[in-house]
Amino acid sequence: MKQFFSQYREEIEGELCTFFEEWRKSLGSINPWGEDLIDRLQDFTLQGKMIRGGLIILSFLMFRTELGRPVLQLAAAIELIQSALLIHDDIMDRDEMRRGGPSLFHQYSLLAEKQGIEGPVHYGESLGICAGDIGFFLAFEILAKLDLNSGIRERIQASWSRAFTTVGLAQMQDMFLSGVHREVSEKTIIDLYRTKTARYTFSLPLATGATAAGEKNATTHILEQIGEYMGIAFQIKDDELDLFGTEKETGKPVGTDMEEGKKTLYYLHLLQLRSTGSDRLSNAEMEALQKLTRQGGMERSTVLELCHIADKYGIRTRVQRTMEEFSKRAEELIFGLSATEKYRNLLLDVLRYNTERRG
Repeated sequence: MKQFFSQYREEIEGELCTFFEEWRKSLGSINPWGEDLIDRLQDFTLQGKMIRGGLIILSFLMFRTELGRPVLQLAAAIELIQSALLIHDDIMDRDEMRRGGPSLFHQYSLLAEKQGIEGPVHYGESLGICAGDIGFFLAFEILAKLDLNSGIRERIQASWSRAFTTVGLAQMQDMFLSGVHREVSEKTIIDLYRTKTARYTFSLPLATGATAAGEKNATTHILEQIGEYMGIAFQIKDDELDLFGTEKETGKPVGTDMEEGKKTLYYLHLLQLRSTGSDRLSNAEMEALQKLTRQGGMERSTVLELCHIADKYGIRTRVQRTMEEFSKRAEELIFGLSATEKYRNLLLDVLRYNTERRG
């Protein structure tokens, strides 16, 4: 799997660099921000893992033997949208770190401080919003010019529009749930994983590659279902890494989701432990759990204590079992795919990577 994604990562990066170079002069002629934005977008996008773009290529090659430029352009477009989504996400979550360096809006805030501009944080957020918006528009420019059959191109455009509309609504739900300090159901959390992460990170790329290869809806629907299960497992692993990983591995401080009140399976099971396990908990543990539902930010020491509690009382193991259940569902569908063993094995490798990765 690593060899496959590494090989095509270089091709996706090459397509992105070509695209950015074409737009550098065009946007630079509008005002000084044009070239500055292209430089920042290019640097930010090329730091990504290119998983989504790689999945488009993998899915396409399941059904076709020759990889044309339109497929590489699709891969580049989805990576550009991923960057735009992350730019906006960091603003909403107030994350100053991303991919091991300053998030894009924070880069602009630092620039404002250096220039003596009043309200540097607001300034950075404002420019970050504009940067993310432009990223979306540039990506759909790529879609509009794809050298594909018009029917296929229209199917892809429509599916992308629906998918990213869903992501927007899911982000609204995520922001709401992060702001209300109360228990939510496991179904609500899994649905959020499905709509915010799974569908655009896995379902959409897998379906896009198959659609570009000329496959019918029956095949793309199976791939979409595989993608949902893979994506839910991926997000559960992300939650684990947020609590038990390291800043070096994840590219941002550990425990930020818990600090921000994100409703994860860990949050749910910790709250349940508070109400059912009071006879086992120490005073310090109970105090840390009480802070889960309080308004305002959470101290770093409390987050670390919650990590310890999740490990000590088996919550980490319980969440891992849920992750394994969704991985198993994906695995069963992968075995039933009408594809060569090589590409079924590659998908299985991606699935294993989901649950074993460290960053």
